[in-house]
Amino acid sequence: MDVNGASTGVPTARTRRVPRRFLSTGLAALLTTTGALAITGQPAAAGVTRWVVPTSTSYTDARQPAQAFPVAAGESLPLGTWEADGAKHTSRSYFTFDLTPYPGKEIISAELRTGEARVDDCTKPREVELWRTDTPEAAPTWANAPAVHEKIGDLGATATPCPAGYLELLVTEAVQRAVNEGRDSLTLMARIAGDHEQAKHYSRWIERPGISLDANAAPNMPGKLTVHELTCADGLLIGTTTPILSAEVTDPDKVDGYAGDLVSTTFAWWPVDRPTERTEWTSYSKSAPARFSYSVPAGLMVNNGTYAFAVKAADQRASSDWSPECRFTVDTEAPAQPTVTSTDYPDDDGWYGGPGIPGEFTFTANDGTDSVGFRYSLMGALPTYVAADAPGGSATVTITPGKNGPNLLDVEAVDATGNRSPVTRYVFRVRDTSPTITDGNPTAGYGEPRTLTFSPRMENVVEYTYRLNDGPEQTAAAAADGTSTITITPTKPGNNDVYVRSRTADGLLSGEGSYRFNLASKPTVTSVEYPMGKTGAPAGTPGTFVFGPGMPGVAEYVYSFDGRPTETVAAGVDGSASVTYTPTTAGPHRITVYTRTGDGLVSETFTGSFLVARAA
Repeated sequence: MDVNGASTGVPTARTRRVPRRFLSTGLAALLTTTGALAITGQPAAAGVTRWVVPTSTSYTDARQPAQAFPVAAGESLPLGTWEADGAKHTSRSYFTFDLTPYPGKEIISAELRTGEARVDDCTKPREVELWRTDTPEAAPTWANAPAVHEKIGDLGATATPCPAGYLELLVTEAVQRAVNEGRDSLTLMARIAGDHEQAKHYSRWIERPGISLDANAAPNMPGKLTVHELTCADGLLIGTTTPILSAEVTDPDKVDGYAGDLVSTTFAWWPVDRPTERTEWTSYSKSAPARFSYSVPAGLMVNNGTYAFAVKAADQRASSDWSPECRFTVDTEAPAQPTVTSTDYPDDDGWYGGPGIPGEFTFTANDGTDSVGFRYSLMGALPTYVAADAPGGSATVTITPGKNGPNLLDVEAVDATGNRSPVTRYVFRVRDTSPTITDGNPTAGYGEPRTLTFSPRMENVVEYTYRLNDGPEQTAAAAADGTSTITITPTKPGNNDVYVRSRTADGLLSGEGSYRFNLASKPTVTSVEYPMGKTGAPAGTPGTFVFGPGMPGVAEYVYSFDGRPTETVAAGVDGSASVTYTPTTAGPHRITVYTRTGDGLVSETFTGSFLVARAA
């Protein structure tokens, strides 16, 4: 997007374009091509150069005056008098070119190009003339030739070889005249000049010609006008005095695969009630299609002012018409702060509702008819918009808090322009409805049952839904007093979590309560020679380390001294095991041990340290 930049109103952008040349190599290739095409590249001459081949190519023969002789691509055409099988023939050639792609365009350059296939006598001067004729409905004959109009010129060579491989003639004026007159085709006739047409030594055979045609159309009238990214429409309101005006520009000369013409735009804007106070700004140039933008400088537009703008486009040779004007009104005045009320969740010091319990909140405008809606956000979530019931009216929404404690509801009034009021922050307190959990056997060990009692924080609770850790949810009915007692037998070493929600008779869920307890499963480690946390025997003394189970069913111990690779020792019948280790250095040493049951259940890890005395 081009937004002002440093333009002074003169198109000065430099864009590298494909040089104006034919993409194929050599005239011979072009003369047999039906659609060779190139793009002009000179910044001073916009347009598209096309290699235009005839839609109809034929010659006539005076010896056979009633017969037409169409010529296919790759065949040559006779001019003048020639002999075949001892008989004399005199011929003229006709070429019809399609002009339907060019109505309304400027023909920058049109050059007919061909080459000589055969020359009867290279000592005779070349006298090949090109004339404009009517366009025949069918291939002409000598007897039924089209009417001849003006002479276009003489085909000349750019070099002296004979036969000449390259003949050319500018036909720009003839093509432009035909386009201007609204004709959809142009027919040209080639012949040998004057009486020499009857002289055999002046005859020539030429290749089927083509026209290198460079034409330019003015850019299309700019469209898709926007003001600050809003599409132009009746009653458009803009909330800034420095809006960005924008328009899209296309150009008929765009060719797929190549950069389009370099185009620029002129933006004009004015106060609707003072059209003579017109400001114009011209952009840099860039290749079409493109979107151009202009940012209105500060200090030029005012609040409540109504303005219009229009855009025209130009390439290096032509300009489009001005676009239809786009009108808008500047409105930068923010609406007043709204009022927020709720009987379900009042903003006093009380505690109401609960997580998951919906409540109604009413937003009321305080600025006459300016506000048309409200934006609201609970606890920093993405804002939601709701329309007012009338301009300057109110809106009631249902909001469901997701957590207990103080909740923050931010509300802004929004006017028709999109201006937003200062934020009204509404604070309400959501009570904790999560059930409490009482552990009837808090010292229970691994694999021992625990009795948990759920107590409600809501009225009319009829059941509880709970789960242990990531296990499946289970349901327990509530007693008449709203409580429920369950029994669980946890088998997971370490921390365990119980989660529970209550449900009322009318289906209302509470917040989620939780309770964490720990099942101690670490093994114990003792050593007479090297007691944990104390100084033991001197280095080099063998020590026995006895491992005791921290949970039932221990099948083996996995241990490591001083970070060495782990080793495994089987547990005895009583679940214990012992290993011998001889530290070789004095100072601190470390041991880690965990257990594993036959089912693969792993305990918590015991980590301990001991000091080894220096040897005497």
